[in-house]
Amino acid sequence: MNVVAGTQALAPNLTTYFLGQGGTPPYSYAVLGGGAGGTINPVSGLYVAPSVTGQDTIRVTDSLLAFADLPILIGLPLELFCDVIQKELGLTADQVYLWDQKLNIPTDSRLYVAVSMLNCKPFGNRNKLLGSGDAEQSVNMMATLGVDILSRGPEARDRKEEIILALNSTYAQQQQELNSFYIGKLSTGFVNLSQEDGAAIPYRYNISVNVQYFIGKTKPVSYYNTFETVEVTTEP
Repeated sequence: MNVVAGTQALAPNLTTYFLGQGGTPPYSYAVLGGGAGGTINPVSGLYVAPSVTGQDTIRVTDSLLAFADLPILIGLPLELFCDVIQKELGLTADQVYLWDQKLNIPTDSRLYVAVSMLNCKPFGNRNKLLGSGDAEQSVNMMATLGVDILSRGPEARDRKEEIILALNSTYAQQQQELNSFYIGKLSTGFVNLSQEDGAAIPYRYNISVNVQYFIGKTKPVSYYNTFETVEVTTEP
């Protein structure tokens, strides 16, 4: 048997579904321990992501106790951006990564994609009081990302165009709609940053990409939902 999901990458606090296939119904669903901490309805397979990032593993078990596992990534917009590239280029999780202080030059023959944030600025900020008494805060951001494609051999040179295809793929569009972020149209070209390193010449190409996203949180506001006890005194 196997298990399919509405998505395998999701922003915090959102929902998706899991569905068992190829086994003997009925199926039961569970989140394995030690993960990010999401929850799933054991009967329907509706999964609710936690408020923190990480990875959960969903186990689906059929009536004959056969089971299948499937991981789901809980990530912020930049992590979901990396997930799009990873899935569309058929790479493993360690081949696509976020970096800030240090860019790792490949030491093996595989292709790597490194994503960095070049700049980031807010263009909208909201604080809204809900009927429940909670405060819902959000900030809208515009970031320029640097995407580096690296390899020891010519794979980076030969596959760099797949980055453009990945960011405009159906999967990318689905993830943007589901997780409320937007990948802008590419307005710059690739810059060749290849350089000699001893006997090898690592291939490195860079392109800039604009991404809009928002970060939100909801928290209780005590002075809206906590009230003193009122006493009414009448004259005898």
